Amino acid sequence: MSDQDKQKRPTGRPKGLGKVPGSGRRKGVANRTRVQVLERIAQECDPIGFLIAVARGLQFEAAAEPGASVRVKMYPTHDQRIDAAKVLARKVLPDTKSVEMSGEGGEPFVLQILPFMAAGNA
Repeated sequence: MSDQDKQKRPTGRPKGLGKVPGSGRRKGVANRTRVQVLERIAQECDPIGFLIAVARGLQFEAAAEPGASVRVKMYPTHDQRIDAAKVLARKVLPDTKSVEMSGEGGEPFVLQILPFMAAGNA
């Protein structure tokens, strides 16, 4: 057998051809790790429910100090309530984006104020 007979066929696509259209994971589909993380969060806790409780100012149980046997019940501070409300608002409201506007050819807008038509000039 010669060296050419022993040569294996290269795997994959030849260089320079790019990927096959339609191959790979579709846009917007979560990968396996993200799906597992989201499922675990849903099983273990309710982060949105907690933020709602903080925003409402409801009493919650705080973690005990190291070595302490009694857990402390407390209310969120005003700043904590505002921060929780901001996070929740970002979940509900779309992000606003600044848009630069210009006139024809990139020129600045020209504001032209037209005088009102006189009653007899219609």
